[in-house]
Amino acid sequence: MSNYRATAMKFATHPIALLRAPHRIAFLAGLIAALMLMAGWSAELIARHSGATLTPIVPALFAHGFLMLYGIFPLFMCGFIFTAGPKWLDAAPPPPWAYLGGPLAMLSGLLIWIVGLSLGAFWLRSGLALYSIGFAGLTACFARCLLSSQAAERRHAVAVAGAFLLGLAGLGAAWIWLLDNDYRAWALMRDLALWGFLLPVFLTICHRMLPFFSANVIAGYRPWRPWPLLYAMLGGSLAHGIASQLQLPLWPIDALLALLLGYTSWRWRLVACLNARLLAMLHLAFAWLPIAFTLYTLQGLLAERGIYALGYAPLHAITVGFFLTMLIAFVSRVSLGHSGRALTVTPLLWRVYLSAQALAALRVATDIVPLAWHLPLYLLTAIGWLCALAVWSRGQLPNYWRPRADGRPG
Repeated sequence: MSNYRATAMKFATHPIALLRAPHRIAFLAGLIAALMLMAGWSAELIARHSGATLTPIVPALFAHGFLMLYGIFPLFMCGFIFTAGPKWLDAAPPPPWAYLGGPLAMLSGLLIWIVGLSLGAFWLRSGLALYSIGFAGLTACFARCLLSSQAAERRHAVAVAGAFLLGLAGLGAAWIWLLDNDYRAWALMRDLALWGFLLPVFLTICHRMLPFFSANVIAGYRPWRPWPLLYAMLGGSLAHGIASQLQLPLWPIDALLALLLGYTSWRWRLVACLNARLLAMLHLAFAWLPIAFTLYTLQGLLAERGIYALGYAPLHAITVGFFLTMLIAFVSRVSLGHSGRALTVTPLLWRVYLSAQALAALRVATDIVPLAWHLPLYLLTAIGWLCALAVWSRGQLPNYWRPRADGRPG
């Protein structure tokens, strides 16, 4: 029996179901964080809409940027890479104390950080310290898994590990921001988190898994995932982040990415996948990427002519359109598959997903409509996302603390 299978079986029959697979505790923590952060942002917008305002010790926009980049997605990523990563690498998965301690440290750090927005800098730094310890521990744990692997093919895992290291560097920039109140450090944190960490991880997982999932569902589907495609996607993401820091024109990079990602969506046969709802959820989420980079391209071309339009619409096309809808699609599939349930989309899950797509479109459109409409539409989308995530979470949570429905270990 392989190193991976022997160790995985040891933990897959743990008496506590929540500890039988890494995704269980990490996905649970991710759902808690998502609901907590969306509720907090909704409260901030309600206060603004009523004429009052909450007064965090750092500007709300900066706090929102940090929390939305680091507060939700890394927890779900940890759950996936520690469930799938060791299998890719034929390496021993981490013991329960590792994949329990990391997500709990990160979630606790987020809670303390949010409290610190009202209580003071000491609490902000304490929360960031605890979060950073959890993030660094999980990064080191995955790096150890990678280094111990004898698998012939490790490129996806190397890309994920490299992205996590850049995410760790982004936390270092967050420290400078909090200690020195330096906006440049916050901008560096934003670019490292978005273009160096989150988007590369999402792209790497899509490159590996979307053609694989499609081939399992669509008859006659021929997977297309050449390595140069992965290198081009990752290189484009990093190039955008570097150009942003150097204040260079971004639109040439963005135009190339829009073309590449649009072609990729076509080659991955978006239309053919629409007949299978669980698969369609993944491909429809990916389709946001060419839209996002088309918006970035248009924004850059207009800026060269002194026209500053679109606001944060391109950014939200990635973070809300791609990241959040892909999160719902991917986590739903992994949760169903690893809980021993049928890989089918219930009518409720499908309605939640379509609502998420509509909310993403509304959030992107909000940055384009007249300024007077912004605050009420911000509030509408925030509350809408809170409701959608609450309904989705209710359906997912039992998958994490109950044994598998098919009686198998894991």
